[in-house]
Amino acid sequence: MKHTSITLLTLTAAASFAQSAAAAAPAFTTSGNLAFTSDYVWRGISQNAGKFAVQGGFDATHSSGLSAGIWASNVTLTTASLEVDVYANYGFKLGALDASVGYIAYAYEGQSSANFEEANLALSYAGLTLKASKGIAGDLNTSDFYYEANYSYDVAAIKGLNLGLHYGIDRAAKNDDYAVAVSYPVLGFTGTVSYSDIENGASITAVTLKKTF
Repeated sequence: MKHTSITLLTLTAAASFAQSAAAAAPAFTTSGNLAFTSDYVWRGISQNAGKFAVQGGFDATHSSGLSAGIWASNVTLTTASLEVDVYANYGFKLGALDASVGYIAYAYEGQSSANFEEANLALSYAGLTLKASKGIAGDLNTSDFYYEANYSYDVAAIKGLNLGLHYGIDRAAKNDDYAVAVSYPVLGFTGTVSYSDIENGASITAVTLKKTF
């Protein structure tokens, strides 16, 4: 009986500790990322003239679904050499769908005339994400919409192997772009080889190593 009493007491204490630990889970979580890429491609267009880019960011997420972050990359535009993006999102459930509304500001050091802002709405289900972005400020045509579909598939037969597909439409520019990417763990990083193409433009193959911490 004494042994049984000690066992019950231990189990009760362990259960109480687990409940306390769950209740004490932090409301905020943070993460950072660092990447090296042979070409920074955005919506089918190289942002650094096919040159090497170093990229990094930091994100903070609240248990309510709110998140915000900052991200930067070197670029080669007319006079700009650095792009800094600041963004915020709110994620929530919509039935079986994961939904989010967000805002992003693109700033270019040395070329402020290129700065612009967008608002976006996204819906995700079973690896497929449909997203619409609209320019709301800056020299970018604020009536412009960019629609995209992204699909992420983890190949079950090979642990860590992921296939990513992208298709986008820029309504104002009347261009569409697509990309195919394959990712796999490499020396503690996620290695990605991507092929991008844009209507009436050149195709781009890029190799990227990214680490999240």
